[in-house]
Amino acid sequence: MDRKKTIIFIVVFILVVLISIGIYSYFKNKNSGTLPSNPTLYDKFNPFGTGTTVAPKPGTTTTPEIPGITTVGQTSRFYQITNFGVSGGAFLLDSRPVPETTDPTTGEPITVLAPAVRYAERATGHIHEMFLDTKISGKISNSTIPSVHEVIFGSDAKSAIYRYLADDNSISSFLATLGGGSNFLTPDILDISVSPDKGSFFTLVKTKTGVAGITKSFLETKTKQVFISPFSEWLSQWPTDNSVYLTTKASYLVAGSAFSLDIASGTMTKILGGINGLTTLANYNGNLVLFGASLSRGPSLNIFDIKNHSSTDLAIYGLPEKCVWSRDNINIYCALPNTIMGTGYPDVWYQGLYSFTDYFVKINTKTRDISTLANSQNETPVDAIKPFLSNKEDKLFFTNKKDYTLWSLDL
Repeated sequence: MDRKKTIIFIVVFILVVLISIGIYSYFKNKNSGTLPSNPTLYDKFNPFGTGTTVAPKPGTTTTPEIPGITTVGQTSRFYQITNFGVSGGAFLLDSRPVPETTDPTTGEPITVLAPAVRYAERATGHIHEMFLDTKISGKISNSTIPSVHEVIFGSDAKSAIYRYLADDNSISSFLATLGGGSNFLTPDILDISVSPDKGSFFTLVKTKTGVAGITKSFLETKTKQVFISPFSEWLSQWPTDNSVYLTTKASYLVAGSAFSLDIASGTMTKILGGINGLTTLANYNGNLVLFGASLSRGPSLNIFDIKNHSSTDLAIYGLPEKCVWSRDNINIYCALPNTIMGTGYPDVWYQGLYSFTDYFVKINTKTRDISTLANSQNETPVDAIKPFLSNKEDKLFFTNKKDYTLWSLDL
C-alpha cells in the first residue's frame, strides 16, 4: 500500500471512530432519564412548580453512607403484590369465610377479619384485593375507567376517588363506593388529601381568582369551604383532626414555605419557609414535620419541631414523599436512594429524568437513630413512592415508580 492510500485509510478510520462515539454519546444521554410519556398528563398532575421540564444540572455522584446496613437473608422481605401498574392502594381488615364452618344458629358461613391490601389497576381502574396471609387475590370491582392517574381510598377502602385526565384536558375526579353510588366531584381539583380517620377529604379547587379549599365527607354530599387563596400552587396534607398543612409547590430554584390551616377558624399559621426545594410530611400530632431541602449535593432530610421552632439535619439524602410516619409520632419509615446523581431535586426526580434504587430505613426522631431494614439494590431495584403501613406496622407497602407495581416489605 503506497503512502497516499495509507493516509486516506487512516483519515477515514479516524472519522468513522469519531462519528461512532458521537452517535453513542447522543443516545446514551438521550436515554439517561425517562421523560414523561404524556407531557400533558404530567403538567396537569405535576406536584412541583409549574410543570416546566427542568434540565438536570451536572454534579458529582453522591453515594450516601448507609447507617447500620444489614445483609438481607435468603428469604426476601420484599414481596411483589402485582405484576401490573397501580394508581393507589390501602390496607384494611376484611371479612373472609372460614372454610367448612357454619353458624349453628343461622347456618351462615362463619367469617373472620383478615389483613388485606386493596389496590386499583392503573390501566383500567379495576379494584383488586389480596389477603396478606394467603396471598390469594381477586378482582372486586370491574368498573372500567381507563388510564387512572390516582386513586385515593377512604375508610376501610370502601370508597375511592378516581382521578384522571378528561377528554377536554381537565382533571376529572370521580367518587365511587363499592356496592353503592357514585358521582363526579367538582372539575379541576388540583390536589386532594384525606383526613386521619379517612372519613373525609380536603380538596384544592381552581377558581377564577386562585383556589378554594373545601372539605367533604366520603359518605355525605354537603361540602364546606375552609380556605381561599389567590395563590394556586399548593400541596396539602391532613395529618391532624383540626388542621390541614399547606406547602408551596417545590422547585430547587425557588424558596418554599409551609403553613398550618385551622379548619374551624380558617386561620393560617406559617411553620417554616425560605427553603429551596421544600417538601414536607407532618406527623399525626402535628408537632413534628419531616422536610426536604434542595442542597448542592442532593436533597437533604430534616426534622422541624413546631413548638420549639427548631430543626435538625438528619444527615441523610431523601425526599419526604418517600416516607411515612408511624402512629407513635416518633418513628418514620423511609425509602432512601443508594446513589444521588447530579442536582436539581426534587424536580428532576418527579419529571423522570433520574430514578433511584432505594434502601429502607427506620428513623427514630427522639434518639436520631437510623436503622437499615433492607436494600432493594441487593434484589429487584425499586424506587418507592406512596408508602403506607399495615395497622400493626409489621408491613410497609409502596409503589415502585419504575413500573408502578405494588410491593410490600416485612418490617
